[in-house]
Parts: sequence; structure tokens; C-alpha cells
Amino acid sequence: MAKKVITKKTRVSVEKKRWYAVQAPTVFNNVVFGETCATEPALLPGRGIKTNLGTVLRATKKQNVEVRFKISGVQGNTCTTELVSMEILPPHVKRLVKRAKKRVDDSFLVVTKDSVNVRLKPMILVKDNVQHSLLTSLRMSARDFFAKAAEESTFNEFTNKIIMGEMYKDLKLHLKKIYPVSAVEMRAFVRE
Repeated sequence: MAKKVITKKTRVSVEKKRWYAVQAPTVFNNVVFGETCATEPALLPGRGIKTNLGTVLRATKKQNVEVRFKISGVQGNTCTTELVSMEILPPHVKRLVKRAKKRVDDSFLVVTKDSVNVRLKPMILVKDNVQHSLLTSLRMSARDFFAKAAEESTFNEFTNKIIMGEMYKDLKLHLKKIYPVSAVEMRAFVRE
């Protein structure tokens, strides 16, 4: 067997990478929640980052929500981000739905006061077996409620209301006129 002859030596070039702190948007009080590395700061804008809401808010109850951010700019060693989406993880949805008899899902676009398009996917849970027409009226009423709330507030205010859960309490009271619901959750919240 012939031996392999090395005729040319290759030089391995290694680029030095630096770590950059990732900062949440103003909705989350500009909290630094992670780090990312890159060879140049110009490569960072547009990069996506995924984490759970519990990490960003420092609240263990919010660990079942996945949040996606996009790096919008770099200032020194800190990356500023903007919110792309929030979504409840499928195992948590399954746990919530287990207790309910009927589930109402919807998906629609709303426009905030500062002209930001947001896709909302609310989930309404009812404990009793009810007619389909009643579920439809719950869905339409919830859609109108979220559309009005979005028109009256900016994107940051609207996002804050959804994260803190204030809006769900108001919606539950609003839907109680039609039929009492056991739970209202935002399955997904996507900025478009």
C-alpha cells in the first residue's frame, strides 16, 4: 500500500469571536437576559434569539411561554432587540385543555395605535358542553374586544397588557354576558 505524500501545508486561520450581552426591549424594562457571540458587530443585526418568558421577567410562573426576539442594533457590547413573537408551549396548552369540555381557537390580525400589525391567537376554554352557535358568538365577541383594545393602545402598551394578563380578566368579564368561560389564554402573539 502506497503512503500518502503531503505536498502542501495548509494554514488554519481562526477569527477571534467576542461575546455581546442581549438586552430585552423596553416592554421588558431593558433587562439583559443572555449573551451571543460574533466575530464582528455588523453580523449581529437580524439574528434571532429564542428563550422562555420566565428568564426575561425573572418569574418562574411564566416559564411555559416561549419568546422570540430579533437583534435590531448593537451599541458597544450590548445588543438591543425587538419582540417578534410569544407562544405558549404545546405541553402547557395540553394541560389547560384537559380540564375543559370545549375549546375555542381563533387567529386574526389587529392593528395597534402606532400602526403595527399583530396576529393574535386566543384560546377560550368552556367547562360545559355548549352549542356551536354559542362558541361562535364567544369567538366573535373576543375578536371585537381585542381589536378595540389594540386600537386604543400602542404596541408596547398592548404587549404589556397581554404579558401581565390584565386583558384576560377584562375579557372574561366581557364574555360572561354571553356564557361563563373557565379560562382565556393567548396561545400565540406574533408581530407581522
